[in-house]
Amino acid sequence: MRWTRMASASNYSRKWVMSSTADLTLVTGATGAIGQAVVERLTDGGHPVLALDRDPTALDGLQNRFGAQVHTHACDLADLAATPDLLADLLERHSPLRRLVLNAGVWPTAPIVKMTDEIWEENFAVNVTSPFMFLRGLVPAMIEAGGGAIVCTCSRNAHRSSTNNAAYDASKAALLALVRTAAGEFARDQIRVNAVSPGVISTPSTAEIEEEPFRSTYLRQIPMNRYGAPHDIAGVILFLLGEDAGFVTGQDLIVDGGQIACQDSSRLMEAEAEGESP
Repeated sequence: MRWTRMASASNYSRKWVMSSTADLTLVTGATGAIGQAVVERLTDGGHPVLALDRDPTALDGLQNRFGAQVHTHACDLADLAATPDLLADLLERHSPLRRLVLNAGVWPTAPIVKMTDEIWEENFAVNVTSPFMFLRGLVPAMIEAGGGAIVCTCSRNAHRSSTNNAAYDASKAALLALVRTAAGEFARDQIRVNAVSPGVISTPSTAEIEEEPFRSTYLRQIPMNRYGAPHDIAGVILFLLGEDAGFVTGQDLIVDGGQIACQDSSRLMEAEAEGESP
């Protein structure tokens, strides 16, 4: 993959496009539902993937599914002390990495007064500090290579908090702030940094919301009247990585079926479903 500068009508406007598929795209949290959807979309387009996850068995399954286009590396991103060595190893083997999908996330939860230090620290280690360390460790090589694109998986909870989720919500809000700051710092180096914030996504880890009474309650809050699917998120991530988003940086694309933007409409729909006056 070679990044080339394209001419534009303005001397102040430059766009970077991928002109081959030779280089890897790094994806963390690669064996989760969204991670697998991203890997599938990338490999379908002929782009090889460096898949990181803490589950080596699941990584083996991913490699068996997608074949030689997927390179795997088992690591625990909660182990911050091991991260510098991990990044050094990745740079030695695969530098430069010009496309990063920082998708790994955890959400252990508890009410504030019952939350342990361990729950708080795990959320921030994986959801915020790990992406920060990846940016700090991998971006210098990306700058030398002439540019790149980075997408972080955030959450609608960065915009609308929920009870009993203080650690997760705060960590995702912090990640969003990191994305915006990084976008400003790296823009002149032609490195774009964006986020995608999923709403309610149907995955194995959210199986309980498929059952009543949760399903009816949640769907009344979503104007599109369905849960999101992993491929809904993967498509947005691929857009942010690609040339069509060449002038997009520092943005957070919320993919929630209109839940946040149309909150008043959602409440109206919920009231109507319950036979109440709005």
